[in-house]
Amino acid sequence: MSKNPMLFADPVEVRGHMAAEISHALLLEAQAAMGNPSVPPKKKRRKRAATNQVVTRRRHKRHKSPTHASASVNPVSEEVQIEGLELTASLENRLRELRGTLASLEVPVATADTTWTQRQVLAGVRAKEARPVLLDAKLSAQRVLRQICQKCHEVQAVIRCLECVPLDFEYLCGKCDKEVHRRQIFHGRMAIFHGYLEPIPPTKAVVVDGNGQPHFCEQVCQLPLPSQKVLCGCTEETVVTTGRQISLVTMNGRYEVSLPRKVCPKCKTEWTPGVKDLMQYNYWPSTTNCQTLYAFEVFEAFSNMKLSAPSLSRLAFLKLLEHQSVQGGRMGKICADMFQKSYFEYCLCKHSEDMMSEVDSFCCPACQPDMLAVCCDGNRKHYRFRKSRGTEEPSLYEGLFIAKDEEVLTFLEKIRGSSGARANDSGTCGVSRFRASKETSNKSSSKIDEEGIQVAVCRHGILLRALNHYRGEIFAYPMFIQKDMAERANVTFFAMDVICRYWPYLSKVADNFTDMQPLMEMRPFLSVMHAKAHTAKCEVRWGGRNQDGAGNTVGEEVEQVNSFLSRAALVTKYMTKAGRENMLTQQAMGWNKKKTANIHKVLANRYIKISERAKLEAASFSDFRQKNGITEQTAQQWVCDVQEWAVTEPGSTTQQGATEDLRAEIESIIVALLRKKQDLYRQHDSNQTRQRKRRKIRELKNKLRQKIRLYNAIAEDTIDEELASNLTEDYILPWERSEDDFGDMSEDAAAGWKSVLMRRSSVLESLFQNAVSTYSAIVDDLQIQDTECSTDTDDEYDLSSPESED
Repeated sequence: MSKNPMLFADPVEVRGHMAAEISHALLLEAQAAMGNPSVPPKKKRRKRAATNQVVTRRRHKRHKSPTHASASVNPVSEEVQIEGLELTASLENRLRELRGTLASLEVPVATADTTWTQRQVLAGVRAKEARPVLLDAKLSAQRVLRQICQKCHEVQAVIRCLECVPLDFEYLCGKCDKEVHRRQIFHGRMAIFHGYLEPIPPTKAVVVDGNGQPHFCEQVCQLPLPSQKVLCGCTEETVVTTGRQISLVTMNGRYEVSLPRKVCPKCKTEWTPGVKDLMQYNYWPSTTNCQTLYAFEVFEAFSNMKLSAPSLSRLAFLKLLEHQSVQGGRMGKICADMFQKSYFEYCLCKHSEDMMSEVDSFCCPACQPDMLAVCCDGNRKHYRFRKSRGTEEPSLYEGLFIAKDEEVLTFLEKIRGSSGARANDSGTCGVSRFRASKETSNKSSSKIDEEGIQVAVCRHGILLRALNHYRGEIFAYPMFIQKDMAERANVTFFAMDVICRYWPYLSKVADNFTDMQPLMEMRPFLSVMHAKAHTAKCEVRWGGRNQDGAGNTVGEEVEQVNSFLSRAALVTKYMTKAGRENMLTQQAMGWNKKKTANIHKVLANRYIKISERAKLEAASFSDFRQKNGITEQTAQQWVCDVQEWAVTEPGSTTQQGATEDLRAEIESIIVALLRKKQDLYRQHDSNQTRQRKRRKIRELKNKLRQKIRLYNAIAEDTIDEELASNLTEDYILPWERSEDDFGDMSEDAAAGWKSVLMRRSSVLESLFQNAVSTYSAIVDDLQIQDTECSTDTDDEYDLSSPESED
């Protein structure tokens, strides 16, 4: 058998390979038996004697006339030939049996998962075999070899530079090192004369003393910039000297360098590189005096990392650069505040270039000039702590992406102060309760300033507009964004997760304000996934799948954006107001650029999928019509009937409709009461908050009593007002009681049923006791183990504190 593992994708190949291996092994066994005829197997001879009569007669004749047999043919060779023929026949029979057995076996087909698993197993085996080799190679790479300088070929090398390998200057002496790295200050040099590889900064050089021993000395490193050729009208040659010392930050960390200084010895005219000279070679000055420089690659890398990992903080990024400095033998901290300010200024310059090039960062190229749908939703995770006040400087992108707070406040006061419209603050749709369904909300009493943001995106996931929350998710916030989007583009659908509550409120506001009436030209759109939490009527009337012209619009595109922005909120909640707005705007522009770069691929794939799906849906509808024998007019009539049923408002003219509406309202109030009662002590710690919640519970109970009285006045199956309003656990509403078909039970049957219930209660009680005892034992064991571990740790390290003793 082969020792190397083989992979097969076809069961037929597996069976063929196994049959070939087995036949080869049997042939080898037969050849070995034929080559050693002196020890024939006895069992085979008995089988021959019983089955082959001709061979027996021949042997009998041989024994009777040995002289004749020896003269005619050799008995040993004849026996070997006969035995070979019999072994061949037996081998063929066994091979037929093996082929039949292999054909009946079910060999699993090698799927992609199994082949991937096999590849991973083989990769793990190879990696395990290679570990000693890798460790040996890693240790060998740390070995220091004594080499001659590869430039002068005279003195022993004291410096090793891997970045000079293409120039064949890997090993250099101290003198040649100064010549080679005078302009190459960013090379990672390592000293080797101490017996190990020691990274050294560019400000250190190696010299040899009088005893021939190398040691370090300080040297001046100039920033590699070309000097100005013509400095003045003098004919004398200018002198290049060392200017003031600055700090330079690259992706390899911080460097301490000096600016070049060029002086005319005759007229004393001086030249040092300014901002334009530094910008020409991709160096960004942090201040006007160019005390700290940042390479452009640092800002670009930070932008890409913030786009891939929005929760990455600038401190973590700078820690990475500081670690790179330490690995290169350099020291020095990088100021985080100065880095952030320089980064924002750099991004502002890039945005200004885009504006001069007429590039709109918050505009979808696929939605212009007519926009099919705008999806709007809030994000409560984007709060900001009030203690992070900082300075009162305005944002660099004020009003660009996040609307100005003054404009939003003016609009809010206008809507709330002048309109008589009031929304349904219950926030319920069926049995679901939505916190965003509010017209008014008080400012949070916690230590936060902004409570979140309201975001609007198009159906392609491009961020369009946002504003800050200061009073929760109220209807005035999406109304401000809707009004702003109506002025910027021709929008057809406006999508929200509580559109069934928002749109009636908008219609009332539009009746009082003429400038809000164009908003009613948009069509309401309930998000597809959120529609599953609404009632059936609400989903049919407002749902996106039932809107003509909406196509395959989902209305949940803002959730994808919120998943990106929510991770950014882990960092922005500690920033100042201006810094938070700058960072969010910058990340939003990066998100839009990424979406815009791939939008052609997304639209092409979406077109293909929707075309195929449209064909399948058309074929499915055609099969349904043929199977049920209905016409297209009949199907259309069904759709109209469902739509008419969905627009039936609560409080219909029929008594049955009024009863159903009251049942739905009673159920929603009971669900809200149970939820508030459950969260009373679980989510609220202060007594003032609990008192406010208890007052709300009392108001809901009074409202429930009123609804129950109305229901009892018109319905046959009355509700027990006391039991229902007190939320009695065993009480079941009349329409929720199940009617059995067993009829009236006799007294004996009722007594037997009572016995069955008692037995069931006993079984449940025993199961409950067993579960309690089991979990109690587990908890006691864990507490004992924790106590022992803490005692051992305190005794070993003598760790104690006043807080732990208390």
